[in-house]
Amino acid sequence: MKTFRLLDTPAMTAAENMALDEALVELKGRGRTPNTIRFLQFSPRTILVGFHQSVAEEVRTEYCALHDIQINRRITGGGAIFFDESQLGWEVICDKGFFDLRFVNNRLFKTLCDPVITALARWGLEADFRPRNDIEIGGRKLSGTGGTESEGAFLFQGTMLVDFDVDTMLRALRIPVEKLKAKEIDSVKERVTCLRWELGRVPPLEEIKDAIRSGFEKGLMIRLEPGGLTWEEEDLFRAKLEYFESEEWIDQVRPAFQRNKTVQAAYKAEAGMVRFTLVVNPLRRRVEDLYITGDFLSFPTRALYDLQAILRGMPLERDRLADRVKEFFDQGRIRIPGMTCEDFLKPLEHAFDKIDMARFGIPLEYCNQISVTNGPFEEVLRKKPSVLLLPYCAKLTTCDLRYEKGCHLCGDCSTGDAWTRGLAEKMEIVSIVSFEDLKAELEKMKASGVPAFIGCCCEPFFTKHVDDFDAAGVPGILLDIDNTTCYELDQAKQAYAGRFENQTRVNLDLLDAVLNVRNEDAEM
Repeated sequence: MKTFRLLDTPAMTAAENMALDEALVELKGRGRTPNTIRFLQFSPRTILVGFHQSVAEEVRTEYCALHDIQINRRITGGGAIFFDESQLGWEVICDKGFFDLRFVNNRLFKTLCDPVITALARWGLEADFRPRNDIEIGGRKLSGTGGTESEGAFLFQGTMLVDFDVDTMLRALRIPVEKLKAKEIDSVKERVTCLRWELGRVPPLEEIKDAIRSGFEKGLMIRLEPGGLTWEEEDLFRAKLEYFESEEWIDQVRPAFQRNKTVQAAYKAEAGMVRFTLVVNPLRRRVEDLYITGDFLSFPTRALYDLQAILRGMPLERDRLADRVKEFFDQGRIRIPGMTCEDFLKPLEHAFDKIDMARFGIPLEYCNQISVTNGPFEEVLRKKPSVLLLPYCAKLTTCDLRYEKGCHLCGDCSTGDAWTRGLAEKMEIVSIVSFEDLKAELEKMKASGVPAFIGCCCEPFFTKHVDDFDAAGVPGILLDIDNTTCYELDQAKQAYAGRFENQTRVNLDLLDAVLNVRNEDAEM
């Protein structure tokens, strides 16, 4: 039976925990430190974004500053998490050879989650592993995990939600709405749980640690012996700390969103969301800068930066960039459990679809707010869309027709203005009053031979339902709407049922731009 060190570190700042993580896995990769199971805690409260995520896209920084919540970046991939003083982290820092593997994969994730599932059984809790990397009870997430590697070693880490301040998390994080469809629920409170909620009490911290320790000893067939840091680990940790406290580390993923020059496109795969941000020079047809972000796990962790470096400065040619991405994956320079090269090519393709719209005189800032289904933009336009879909949430909240199919055309809201524009173009206008109503209208259009449509919805809604729009089979152009949407207010469930009570706004300038191109194309 092999012996691992049990390293139980005191509560530390986010930077201290991240610096120690990198020191431990780096020295393990050099064979300079023992195989280790580590317990960790954070103080003060912390938001940790995944290695490939942008702080600006994931975190409400002003709220965190006002409430003494630190912000830092993990050395592992995955999504952003809120880590308060009540939560317990656990880590495995180990030789790859111990598990007889060359590459980190989904099988390893399950192997390292099973000991925690065993630990939960001590309190009579029936937990399960949910691919790609969650531990859940009754479909609700109790622990999320992630990992990274260094030479012949890897670090695998997870959190145990002991108690959970949901309200603070919702205010501190910009919850990625793209995740909601895969889990088929819209309320964060329905997607997570913690020991307090499951047991009606919080077990003593030492009891929780002992259960996890016992689970790892049994699951990995090892003996754990308490130990501290070696002098080499301590020295490397101190040497790295300043960097992990710096803005250079914390804010290193910073997609530059420059007006009229930036295009973004996202794709939600089963194993995570991938977003491409391209900063382009339309005149020189050059990729000035490029960022690939998301909540996926990649190995090695920095491989994504190598891919970005290869793509930066390339000619703005869709096939050449796609070929470089394929080549990078084919060479095995990046490995993402549960994802393939195709999951990266799709958002790249969508980004170029938006760039191509600029050929029609639509500013790139508008193109970034347009999505297309069942065909490229030009082909959909040539079909001369004959139906305009408008969301009920853009009607006045006091309107007696807000949740009905009609419109008074009174001019008091953007819906009436958009309706009037559509009638002037001899289009059929349809007010969508719920998600089920949308599906029914798309089926009706398909059956009656409608050539194409223009619709108005928020970008998160389209990203979440892109497969539904594609499956409907009707070519369409979707325009982003303005103001706070149901997703930002965590009220998607109410909106789907036709009960969203806030007001959004149809982007009339964007609608006019597309209708003008539609008319110009028809006259050619």
